[in-house]
Amino acid sequence: MFEYRYPQFQSKRLLRAQMLEELRDYPLRFARSLWQDCAQGVVSGCRISWNDGKLTVGSGIIYKNKQFYFMEEPYAMECGPLDQVRYLKVRILPEQKLPGEIRGEARIVLDEKEVDEAFELELCRFRLQEGARLRDQHENFEDFSTEYDTVDFTYAPWAGKKNSTLNPLLTVQFAREIMRKENARPEDLYFAMNILSNGGTVAAEAVREYIRRRTGERAAGGLRPMYEGLLSILKERADPETDSKGQRNIFLI
Repeated sequence: MFEYRYPQFQSKRLLRAQMLEELRDYPLRFARSLWQDCAQGVVSGCRISWNDGKLTVGSGIIYKNKQFYFMEEPYAMECGPLDQVRYLKVRILPEQKLPGEIRGEARIVLDEKEVDEAFELELCRFRLQEGARLRDQHENFEDFSTEYDTVDFTYAPWAGKKNSTLNPLLTVQFAREIMRKENARPEDLYFAMNILSNGGTVAAEAVREYIRRRTGERAAGGLRPMYEGLLSILKERADPETDSKGQRNIFLI
């Protein structure tokens, strides 16, 4: 049956171990119930910013190897120019069994090695040149894949149902741009409104099916092909035989 329980702390009453255990376990039980079908990735937060040679990862939650990892305070590190691709990632450390607790920790790492998915999770990648600044704000959807001096989220997993999905920053930008297109189809507008109504988090299965129906091609595995499929839809030109209202012109001869 369904129920809820929480301890009552009252004067002159002893605290039982069971009461404290309920307080300890409730947040984790709640999170696991809410995200029981969750795939690995960022659950919330972890915004990336760069200023005056320092790279900052905002507070947030990630899900990796069936565990939630919480970071309550932003984490900053030095980040100067290096003309090659670097990967900002979270590295999962071995679980520690300490007196009175079991602790799982994850370290934020910036290096030139590709992510090892067995124990690492990518937050973003970039290539910062000498004399340039790292842009963490993007001008449009295509700008997310700019090779130089721009934070690239197109490979970084967001925690979605059953499968990792695209960062909501990407999908929300796609939705805004597709809704501005004069030749947007009804299915484009419906998909865009669905993105916005869900705060940008869209199941990978829905993204892939939308791409397949719109382009006739199924996106390959991984996140980047999903991004490229959405980009190809955005870059479509209007059908020359279609007028601005989306109706085909018929020429009688």
